[in-house]
Amino acid sequence: MKFISKKLFISSFLILILLSALPAFAQIEGLENFGKAADYVADTSATPKEPAEIVGGLISTVLSVLGVIAVVLIIYAGFIWMTAAGNTEKIDKAKKILGNAVIGLIIILMAYSITYFVTRSLLNATR
Repeated sequence: MKFISKKLFISSFLILILLSALPAFAQIEGLENFGKAADYVADTSATPKEPAEIVGGLISTVLSVLGVIAVVLIIYAGFIWMTAAGNTEKIDKAKKILGNAVIGLIIILMAYSITYFVTRSLLNATR
């Protein structure tokens, strides 16, 4: 049985992730009148977002992407470990990647929680 090369596996995995992140354009036609038919009135009195809210949202988005990358690294390390077939070099490599990815994920989660706390505190202080 022929093994899948690393580059092919990683590229197909990344393509799968990118394709799953595309928006669904189901029933895009006819949505112009959908709100009118449901008696929806748009709120035109919305206030613009504050700078703290914009920066907090941007940081949260970046940290979310980094969290996904960390999870992908954990899965990749598990794949290397499972396909090591007793090769100690590959197992050590997988352990190193797994340890670093878990540490990175912990740091990302702590940064996300700190960002959430600071952003909420700033928004509540200015209201």
